[in-house]
Amino acid sequence: MRPRSLSARLMLATLLALLAAAAAAVVVTAWVRMSTPEDAVREELLEEVDELQAALRLDAAGRLHVVLPPQAGNVYDAMPRDAAYWITDARGRTLASSRAGPALDAVKRVAAGATRMTVANPGGDIALQVIHAPIDHAGTAYMAHIARSDRLVITLKNHADKLYLRAGAAVVILALLTFALVITLTVNRMLRPLRQASRVAARVGPRNLGARLRSDGLPAEVVPLIEAFNAALERLQQGFRVQQDFLAAAAHELKTPLALLQAEIELSGAPNTPLLMRDTEQMARQVHQLLHLAEVSEGHNYTFAPIQLGAVVTDAVDYLARLSAQHAVHVVVLPPRMPSPAVEADAAAVFVLVKNLLENALHHSPPGSTITIALHADGFSVCDQGGGVAEADRPRLFERFWRGTARDGRGAGLGLSICLEICLSHGWTIRLEPAGGAPGACFVVETNGGLE
Repeated sequence: MRPRSLSARLMLATLLALLAAAAAAVVVTAWVRMSTPEDAVREELLEEVDELQAALRLDAAGRLHVVLPPQAGNVYDAMPRDAAYWITDARGRTLASSRAGPALDAVKRVAAGATRMTVANPGGDIALQVIHAPIDHAGTAYMAHIARSDRLVITLKNHADKLYLRAGAAVVILALLTFALVITLTVNRMLRPLRQASRVAARVGPRNLGARLRSDGLPAEVVPLIEAFNAALERLQQGFRVQQDFLAAAAHELKTPLALLQAEIELSGAPNTPLLMRDTEQMARQVHQLLHLAEVSEGHNYTFAPIQLGAVVTDAVDYLARLSAQHAVHVVVLPPRMPSPAVEADAAAVFVLVKNLLENALHHSPPGSTITIALHADGFSVCDQGGGVAEADRPRLFERFWRGTARDGRGAGLGLSICLEICLSHGWTIRLEPAGGAPGACFVVETNGGLE
């Protein structure tokens, strides 16, 4: 199974490539080693002809010398039984030769045209191969006679093969480590912008559809995906904007006909006027909250500034003073135990938040009860003494158009949804506290700290 990580895939591909290269090297080495010892010695002799020709030197007196590289000259000096060379002129006179020894004596005695010979040795006869090749230097022709034993060439060849194998293994391991390091650093550097784009994409939501992913520094293969994602966001934002504009326009257009309808009902003197007025008031309330919902769902409608929650709560309590008097419910505001810091928020939206929570509590509170608004260092709470919220209804509290069992039955089913939208747009949280045996419901808004 292929790894899902791009870095792991590249590492695996590199490892496989290096293993394939190593296998190819082994195959080539094995093919080379398949050559017979006789062929190997013959190749060695041909190379020695070229080395000898390159090593010829003439001194000031016109005498010929052979100046071999150390690695080649040492073989003739150290192994006179296995290697020898003899250079003669056109008349067969000796001009230069290797160190005296059995191999050189054999070269000098070998018959013209012979390519193989044997040298006596206490440990067993030594088989030599001989080559006779013309060479020239400074326009003068010479004859080179070179001998190499089979055992010398085979031994050197085996030693060289071992060295090459060890060197190859070391190179493969070093290359693998180098590639692993380079690929890790390169991939991490290339994927850093992609991770940043992923973090931005994870924060995209209904309240910030205007966010776009940047393609700067990303691999060319990923750029089309980012552009397609941005195009999809653009279409979503446009569709959401059209939906919100339609909602706001529809609610706004309904306000005037409803106001005219209410006035006409009041002047008609119909026997069911109170019932009709109640229905139109309910419709007007829903239209009004639809406008609020459309406004708070758009992030660009907010203007953030440092505010004091206590002042906003006091304004909302004063605004609903007449409604609380109508319900015969007392509202108490408990100040914080210690001075609360200012919070970065939209004052008008927070006013709607507090007003909706207080209005919801008033509709569910019995006459003579008390609603407590407690200010905290990190938010506030609104608690009533009504019938509370049934356990089965708690998951649906913030659903749009869901109505609880309000005492007067005048809820529009949007108040708590508006509260949730406002909190989400501010990065706050809102929750219903567990009953814990206490009567009523208690909604808690946490601002996650204030301004320093």
